[in-house]
Amino acid sequence: MTGGPHSDDRQAAADRLEKLHFTMQSAPAARHRGVNIPALDPFLRSLLFTDGTVTRALEVQTLSRVAVEEVDQARTRAPASVARYLAVSEAAECLRRRVIMSIADTRLAVWAESYMVTERLPEEFLAALRAMPHGIGGLLHRLKLESWRELLWFRLGTPPHWATAVMPSSSALIRLYRIITGGQPALVICESFAVEMHSGLYRLAGSPESIANTENGIASSAAAKRRS
Repeated sequence: MTGGPHSDDRQAAADRLEKLHFTMQSAPAARHRGVNIPALDPFLRSLLFTDGTVTRALEVQTLSRVAVEEVDQARTRAPASVARYLAVSEAAECLRRRVIMSIADTRLAVWAESYMVTERLPEEFLAALRAMPHGIGGLLHRLKLESWRELLWFRLGTPPHWATAVMPSSSALIRLYRIITGGQPALVICESFAVEMHSGLYRLAGSPESIANTENGIASSAAAKRRS
């Protein structure tokens, strides 16, 4: 019974943070389901709320270099849901970019799909994007492009249909945000973090804690076999 009030306090704090930082959390999402912030482990919560570069946050947490691999880049019409957040018509043409962020020899995977209104972005940004497979956040930082991120919503769902087989996860924590520059939304980015359940909490699959627990489990199993 002593855990009840403490749990209520945590949920109240989570609700306050959600309302403070995600501006469209109540937006309809037919293919996704809600998830309570207390159900995420601390590292996953920090990734969810970061308004900086995800690659930097991952590298700081894992002390490993994060590779950004471009899966696809093409011009296409903006889907209705994306056009809404970009404040353009559904017939508007955007640059769509899909990348996967990963660390060698781990199962860690983050997929990101971006839609860009190229007319609202400087040519040096687009040239750098074509020349180097860096994450968008890293490019914005390197070019010192004045911008800010608006976190829109987060949900629990599945990896995108274009996801590679690096991480055979059935669940993903998905967040949507947009980058505003020059007073207009120029990019909408959907990030999907491969997650797994452990000890009642969702955590980033392939994170240091995940790897350590897997190794400990293998070691415990090997020790049990030796004893038998």
